[in-house]
Amino acid sequence: MNEGEVVEGIFKISNKGKTDLIITNASASCGCTVPEWPKDPIKPGDSGELKFSFDSKGRTGKQSKTITLQTNTADVTETLRIGGTVTPKN
Repeated sequence: MNEGEVVEGIFKISNKGKTDLIITNASASCGCTVPEWPKDPIKPGDSGELKFSFDSKGRTGKQSKTITLQTNTADVTETLRIGGTVTPKN
């Protein structure tokens, strides 16, 4: 992507457990990445979408960002990773 562009994406989250999956919070590793997570419980066998946007303004080169989910899973936190390369403006 080119510096200054905003990229949006979606992670599909599937509940393969036996109880409702609840995401209580989603936080990004920097202010340039903004997550929107499902606020309602995800029923067993169902899935939901976590949408995110990444603003590349002022960021060039290889980028690696994370979104950490606070959940009711056994691990309590789950981590999603986003990566790419931002080309400087000419």
